[in-house]
Formats: sequence, structure tokens, C-alpha cells
Amino acid sequence: MHDNMSMVLRHLLRQAHWSILVFAAGFFFAACPSFAQKSDVNVNLYETFPSSASSGSTTLVGQTFPARQQTADQSLGFRMGARHIFSPIFGLEANFGYNRATQHFTGSIPQTGPVYSHGKPFTIDYVVTAPHNFFHVQPFALLGAGLISYNISSTSNIPARAEKIPVFEYGFGADYQPGKFPPYLFLRFQYRGLVGHAPDYLLPYLSTTNFINIAEPQVGLAFKF
Repeated sequence: MHDNMSMVLRHLLRQAHWSILVFAAGFFFAACPSFAQKSDVNVNLYETFPSSASSGSTTLVGQTFPARQQTADQSLGFRMGARHIFSPIFGLEANFGYNRATQHFTGSIPQTGPVYSHGKPFTIDYVVTAPHNFFHVQPFALLGAGLISYNISSTSNIPARAEKIPVFEYGFGADYQPGKFPPYLFLRFQYRGLVGHAPDYLLPYLSTTNFINIAEPQVGLAFKF
């Protein structure tokens, strides 16, 4: 019963991805009239550290799927974003990223092996920024939602298909301006985490019904205007 309920929840989340984007975009564009100051564009490098997922034998619609495990490779990626602080501390940010996202499936399932894919995360976040810097350091925290699009590069014997997965995003970090930098250029150090269900490429026998966390420590440059 628990596994069937998890399958239903994952299906509902998959169908809701456009609603999440529309809802978040509405809040983002509501702030557009105030776009005049305290904005920045940023470019970041990061490394992904995905957690693994597993599931025991499950029965769905009269069909039994054996135990299976899913793991993912660590990979380097890049992220571009635009941020605007529209009050002393509150703001919004939109981000787009890219990284390799190779998945490995094992267990007593019909097909096992790797699926070579790349992930394209798109998120919109609320950002809370300290109103003042401390010794050239300005901390911030963020919370938001979006999608990861898993697109297939190649596969072994698994008939994988592209998949879009809704995710929740959380994070924290700080901007740092070395004394020799121009006043509009900052270093940005941050940690972001993406939480969503483990990719199964729309194949029921690959589904683990688990949620995973993708940790992303990042470093980048922010150009403020």
C-alpha cells in the first residue's frame, strides 16, 4: 500500500511541473516594476553530489517489480542566474544550469546498466539577503522550486526516455568583494540542494519511489548593477 501511494504521489508531482513554474513565474514577474537597483547577473561552477535510492519488491496494477537500486555519478556543471533584491532584504532569482547526470540501475529488473543523460535544472527562488555586508561579506539564504529536465545522451540496454522532474530548492551562501575588485564585481560562494524523486526515465521497473537530494556546492562571479 505504501509503495502504491508513493507511485501515485510521484505521478501527481510529475503532472504538476507546469503549475509549479507558472506559479513561481507569477511571483517573479510581479516584482518586475521595481527592477532598477540591487540587481545582478551571475555565473557559477558547481559539482553535483546526488544521493542514491533503492526500493524493495512492489506490485502496481497487478504487476510485480523486483527490488532495484539507483545511483548517480558526481559531475561538474555550470549555472547562470539573475537576481533582484526588491526590498531591504527580500528578492527573487531565476536560474538555469547544466551538468552530466549519468544514472546506474541494478537489481533483479528486466534491464540493468547505465543511462547516460544530462540534467538541466531551472529554478525560481525567494532570496533573503543581509542588508549590510560584514567585512566585505554579505550572507544570503534562498528557497524555491523548479524542474530538472533529464535528456538522454546514450544508454546501454535500457529504453530510457527524457523526463522532467519537479524539484524543491534550498540554499545559503555569501557574496564577497575583495578589495582589489571593482565595486560591481563580487565572488559568490553558495551551497544549493535540489530535492525531487529519483529519475526513472518513465519506466515503472526503474522506479524506486524514493526522493533524493542533489547537493551542489558552488563558486561564481556576480555582476551587480
